[in-house]
Amino acid sequence: MISFKTKMAIAYIILVILSFFWMLPFYVALVTSLKTHEETYTTNVLQPPSSVNIIPWLVAWNRVKRAFINSIMVSIPSTILCVLIGTLAGYYLSRFVSRVNRLLFFLIAVATFIPYQILLIPMTMFLSTIGIMGTHLSFITAYTILLSPWATLISAAFFLAIPKELEEAAQIDGASLMQSFFRVVLPVALPGIISTTIIIFMSIWNEFLFAVTLSTSPIIRTIQPEVANLRGTTTVAWNTLMSGSLIAILPPLIITLALGKYFIRGLLAGALKGVR
Repeated sequence: MISFKTKMAIAYIILVILSFFWMLPFYVALVTSLKTHEETYTTNVLQPPSSVNIIPWLVAWNRVKRAFINSIMVSIPSTILCVLIGTLAGYYLSRFVSRVNRLLFFLIAVATFIPYQILLIPMTMFLSTIGIMGTHLSFITAYTILLSPWATLISAAFFLAIPKELEEAAQIDGASLMQSFFRVVLPVALPGIISTTIIIFMSIWNEFLFAVTLSTSPIIRTIQPEVANLRGTTTVAWNTLMSGSLIAILPPLIITLALGKYFIRGLLAGALKGVR
């Protein structure tokens, strides 16, 4: 029989191997971004550069800085709106159980399984009709509509994991429903809300299809289509392309590293109890 230490050693080795393959693309992108244009075509992709070359980073940043700022201007308001709507709706659906609410929950769940690609044309027509196509507001509106159902489902799972007795005890002490929500439930649900925020932000930041379609001019283009444009038309400047790609992943990476412990705690809390 295999001992516990042996099982742990095997699991550790497997995790190390998986981590190696997971980090390999990042390593290739990093070393490629520091190579000269000639080195990207004459050396092995795993080979480090002969010397550190930051020119591709400067070129890439000069090309994508406007799009980077546009993505910030789009992602932050969209995330705030999605989390706000999802938190309030998720709390309502998890605490006030009725046939109507169960039907609403079912419809929201179904909406999350619909391939969002089929909403591209109707969404574009809707944004054009209300006159905001070609503005940052079109991105914010589209992403809020697309991702609010996801935020609601995720938030509802977190609220279901919080015992109702906490709110009942607060209400017995004289707290109103809103007071118990803001003073008791929200602090307990904070890891879950942070997890929802990270998931929604990364979904918006990394989204490509709507970003390409709604970018009707370079002035409002977001980071993902702009990075794709770094590829060029005749020859591919791989060092510049990899530099732009690494610049594009910096905000999600920083947020995940800064709030990672809350993210894991929130996911574990939401997994403790299923949706009714």
